[in-house]
Amino acid sequence: MPSTSVKFLSPSSANAHREISPTHIQQKQPTSGVQHNPWDFEYPWSQDLCTCKTHCDETCYAIWCYPCFSCQLAWRMNESCWVTCCVPGSLAILRTKIRTAFRIDGSYAADFCVAECCPCCATLQMAGELRHRKVMR
Repeated sequence: MPSTSVKFLSPSSANAHREISPTHIQQKQPTSGVQHNPWDFEYPWSQDLCTCKTHCDETCYAIWCYPCFSCQLAWRMNESCWVTCCVPGSLAILRTKIRTAFRIDGSYAADFCVAECCPCCATLQMAGELRHRKVMR
């Protein structure tokens, strides 16, 4: 059998490379002086809430078969279709997911109110946003 040699470091030689003064570790990174808040949302929705006339085929699909339309919307967002049927408040959650993914201005309270008051308009707006951002799964 071939013999293999293993080199072990003594404790003094193993710690020799770790002895670095704190001044060498703390180097200042250049900063521009601009504070960035990750919670600032900067874009509006690409279409208004009540723009049902722009895509008539999509509007008819949403009106006549809303469960199928909302299921397809969830699928386009990489969510399960069962979310829209089985999870209460799922439309507000999906709306918030789109809004935060694309940095759209708004709040969860507004998402919830829109989703509960006019779910068909909310899903059409969300589908329009995905179309505008070219998210076609």
